[in-house]
Amino acid sequence: MTASPAAVLDHRTPPDGKNGKHGGRLVVARLPQLAHHRGTGPDLVLRWGPVPRDGAVDVVVHLHGFSARGARMTLPDDKEPRSGLDLTDPANPSVRGRRTPTLLVLPRGHFRGGRAYGFPALTAPGALARLVSDALRRFSAATGVHATRGKLILTAHSGGGAALMAILRHADPDEVHAFDALYTDPAPLIAWARKRQAAGTGALRVLFRPGEPTAANSLKVAAALRSGSRAFRVERTRVAHDDIPRTFGWRLLADPGADLAGHGEPEHETASGGPPLCEAIAKVAREQFRRWRPGGGAALTETSPAASAILREYYRDGVGATVTDAQLRSSSYQAGHPWSAVFVSYVLRKAGAGAAFRSSAAHQTYIRAARANRLRRDTANPFWAFRATEVAPRVGDLVCAARQDSGATYDNIGDERYRATHCDVVTDVRPGRIRVVGGNVGQTVGEKSLTTRLDGKLELTGAQSRFFAVITCRRGAGATAAPPPPAAVPAGQDARIRRVMDLLVHTYRYPVNGAAGVVGNLIAESGVQPNRIEGSREDTPMRSADFGGRVRDFTPDEVRDRSTTARTGPRLPGIGLAQWTSANRRIGLFRHSFRGRVPGSAILSDLDAQVDYLVTELRRDHAAVDAVLRSPGVTADQAADVVVLRFERPAAVLNRPVGDPGVQEVLARRRAHAARALAIHRSR
Repeated sequence: MTASPAAVLDHRTPPDGKNGKHGGRLVVARLPQLAHHRGTGPDLVLRWGPVPRDGAVDVVVHLHGFSARGARMTLPDDKEPRSGLDLTDPANPSVRGRRTPTLLVLPRGHFRGGRAYGFPALTAPGALARLVSDALRRFSAATGVHATRGKLILTAHSGGGAALMAILRHADPDEVHAFDALYTDPAPLIAWARKRQAAGTGALRVLFRPGEPTAANSLKVAAALRSGSRAFRVERTRVAHDDIPRTFGWRLLADPGADLAGHGEPEHETASGGPPLCEAIAKVAREQFRRWRPGGGAALTETSPAASAILREYYRDGVGATVTDAQLRSSSYQAGHPWSAVFVSYVLRKAGAGAAFRSSAAHQTYIRAARANRLRRDTANPFWAFRATEVAPRVGDLVCAARQDSGATYDNIGDERYRATHCDVVTDVRPGRIRVVGGNVGQTVGEKSLTTRLDGKLELTGAQSRFFAVITCRRGAGATAAPPPPAAVPAGQDARIRRVMDLLVHTYRYPVNGAAGVVGNLIAESGVQPNRIEGSREDTPMRSADFGGRVRDFTPDEVRDRSTTARTGPRLPGIGLAQWTSANRRIGLFRHSFRGRVPGSAILSDLDAQVDYLVTELRRDHAAVDAVLRSPGVTADQAADVVVLRFERPAAVLNRPVGDPGVQEVLARRRAHAARALAIHRSR
C-alpha cells in the first residue's frame, strides 16, 4: 500500500465489506489542529478494535506526560506503548479487555522545553470536540464504518494532568482515568466528579504514588468523593510512574469499576510523615555539613587543623578506628585513606541506626549488606538496597554510585571483588531534584543536587549514569516500597547454565535434552547473561557502542528506550538471554508480566523472568518448535538445531540451506554448547 504524506494505515480492513471486524491503526503525520504544537511527528495515532458497520463508537483520548527525550519524543516509540490505550492485556494479549466498539485517540502534545509537554491546542472550549470529530472522520474513511460518537473517556498520565484540568472546566466526559497525573489544583476534577456522582453516572479512577508530588492533590480528590462507589475511587500504587497507564489502563477501559488489588497492589493513601530514623539520618547529615563551615563561613578541608578533631570523632564513633592528628593533616595519608564511607557510618550511628547498619570504611560493605537484606526479605532490618531504577530516593536514604570507573553495579556489588563506590545521604526531596550530603567530597563534607525524573527516580544519564543503588531506611521497605526482588543472578556461567536448566526441566517440564538444546543456544547468544546487550563483552555486559560509535555503559532504561529514529541507546538492538532483536520481541520482553508484575527495564537483571518470557514465546509464537523440544525422544543435538534454525535464526543461517558449510559450523558450535549444558545439569 502506498501511504499519503499525511497518514499511514497499518491495518486496513479487508475490502469484502469494510466492516472493521479486524481492528486497525492509523498514524497521522500532520494534523491541522495541532500544527502549532512543537515537537517531532507524527501528530496523531488512532487505534481501534473490532467494530460493526454502523452504530456508536466510544472514544478514548489520552493526554500524555513529559518526556526525558524532549523534542525528540515520538508517539509510536515513546508514548503509544505506555499509554494504556489497550483493548487487551499488553503483557498477555490473549486476555481480552474492553469489548465495546472503541476508537483510541493519542494526540501529540506541544513541546515546551526541557522535558515538558502541554496541549494548548486542545484546552480551549470546543477544541477537544473538534479533535474527536476529526478522529471519527478519519476512522470512518479508513474503515468504511459509519460511526457516531458514543461515550467519551479522557485519560491522562503525569504532566498530561494539567491539560485534563483545563479541559474539564468546559467539557463533560463520561469517564476520567488519571494516572499519577494530579500535579496541579484538582478543583475542576472534583467539580466534575461531584456532578457525575450526584447524577448517578460516570466513573473516575485516580491512581497515584505515595510520597510523590501528586499525592496531596489525589488525597484532596479522595476526600471530596462520596464513599462506597466502585466507579469513583482514588487509590495508591507502588507500580513505577511510567508503567502505571500500561499496567492499569486496559483493565479500567474494560471495567471502570474493576478492583485492582491483584495487579499492582493499589491501596488507599494515608497521610504520614517520614519515619523517625530517616528524618534523624538527614538531620545529622545537615548538621555535619554546617559543622564544616564554622560560623557559616568557608568550608574546612580535611588537612586543616580544625578538621582533625571532627575526623577523629568520625573514625572513632563511625567505624571504631583510631587515627592521629598527624595522619589526618598529611596529604599523602588522606590520599590513601578516603573517609567518605566513614562519614556515612558516623551519620548512621549518630542517628540511631545501631547494628542494623553495617558500618565500614568501605561503602561496598554496607551496600552489600543492605542488598542481602533485600534479597532475603529481612523485614526486621530497615536498610534495603534497591536498583536505582526501582525506587525513588526519599529523605534519609542513601544514593550510591560507582567511582573511578570501577564498573560497580547492583548485580556485581555482592561478590568479593573490590569496586570503588561512593554514597551520599538524601537530605531534601523536591520535584525534579534531590539534595544530598556526602563526606570527603572536595576534601570536605559537601552538598549537591541530583536530577530526578517525574516519577521521582534518579535521572540515570550523563554524569548521573554511574548511580546504581538506593539504600532505603524504612523498616519493612521491601513489603511496600518496591516489587519483590528477583532471584539473584548466579555468579559464573556454569551456575547460570545450571539455573536455567533447572527452570526449564523442573518448572516448565521440558525433557532434559530439550532444555539442553535451548540453553546451548543461550550460551552462544549471551553467555546466559540476562543483562547482556549486543556488541558487549561478557565482563561488561551493558557496555557497547552508541549510534555515534562511542563505547559506553548503558542503563536498563536506556536499553529499553532505544530508538533508531532518535539515535538513542545502544546502536545494536540485541538484548537479554536470547538476544531479542526485533522491535516486537523487545517490546514484548519489557512488557512481560511475571509473577503478577511487569518488571519493565528491571527484567534485564531478572534471569527467571526472562526464562519465563522465552517459554511464553515458544508456546505462543513457535508451537512447532516447542513441540519438538518437548518430545520425549528428542536429542540434545536435535533440540539445539531446531532452536537455532527456527527460533533464534541468527544472520549466519538466514536464507541458507542446512548443508551450507557456514550453517553447519553454527550447528556444530551450538550442539557443543548443548552438550556442555547437559553435562553441567548432570554433574550434581
